[in-house]
Amino acid sequence: MTPSHASWPRRALACSGVALSLAGLAALGWLWHLDRARVRETPRLGGPLVLLRACPVAPEARTWLVAVNPGCPHCRQVLVRLANRPPAGVRVGALIVDTRRRPSAVTLRSLPGAPIWWDASNAWRRRWGHRVYGEVIRFDAAGRYASTRIELPTP
Repeated sequence: MTPSHASWPRRALACSGVALSLAGLAALGWLWHLDRARVRETPRLGGPLVLLRACPVAPEARTWLVAVNPGCPHCRQVLVRLANRPPAGVRVGALIVDTRRRPSAVTLRSLPGAPIWWDASNAWRRRWGHRVYGEVIRFDAAGRYASTRIELPTP
C-alpha cells in the first residue's frame, strides 16, 4: 500500500469523530435553547408547596428559601450560612426539593432556619425551571416572588 492509501481510513475516522462531536454539541445547544425558551410559572409561596415547619414572622419580613436536597452538603452549607446570619428583615428557610417522600422528622430537625417547605409536586424543577441546589429564592413580605440568586459554597 502506498502511504496515501494507508492514511485514508485514519483521516475518514478522524473526520467522522469531529462531525459526530459537532453534531452532538449542536443537539445539546438546541435542547438547551428549547428548555430556556419554555414559558415557566413564577415561583410562589403556598400551593403547590407543602409547609412542614412554620415560624412567626413580622409583617414586613421578606422570605428567602434555599433550595435544599437533604443529601447535598453544598445546599446545607448555604442554608446554615444564611440561617446563622440572616440579612436584616429576612427570614431564611428551606425549600426541600427532589425528594419523593415527605422528609422525616430527623431530616427536618437537622435543617436550620424556618420556614421549611417541601416541593412534593416537583414544581421547582418542572414548573419553575429551576435546577441549582443551594440557590436562594427570594420573596417579598407579601410572599410574591422577587428574585433568585445562586450562592456559591465557601471554601
